[in-house]
Amino acid sequence: METQALPLALPQHGHHHLASLAAEVHRTYFFDMPPLHVRWGHQIHRKSRQSIRLGSYNHVTTEIRIHPSLNAAHIPAFFIQSIIHHEYLHHKLGPSHNRRFHAHERKFRYFREAQEWIRRNLFVLLGRRTRRRERVREAPPQLALF
Repeated sequence: METQALPLALPQHGHHHLASLAAEVHRTYFFDMPPLHVRWGHQIHRKSRQSIRLGSYNHVTTEIRIHPSLNAAHIPAFFIQSIIHHEYLHHKLGPSHNRRFHAHERKFRYFREAQEWIRRNLFVLLGRRTRRRERVREAPPQLALF
């Protein structure tokens, strides 16, 4: 008897099926702990911004929220999974970004690809059409994953 994969329901809003991305991260890296609830955050409309918080972990509700602007076709699934992985590490290791945390973070299969993708595409997430040339007085855009 041949088994077939069950079809996933299409996402209600946007492009990515967040539950399946989170389930894969949990199954691959955090199978020894109960799964966390992962959901999209609230959309706040801004034309341009200096920084963006791509994900957050709430230690009281044990919930991970992912920035809703990542629910788009041009955002690769591995990048969203890298953020989910990062937030799961906060659940497991605490809030500090210390050497131990970064060592675990580098265990994510697509860690380098995710770092390269954000380096090349942060300007898009910040709402800019093109890259700004860095001026001496202008601070570079900031990225926060916690």
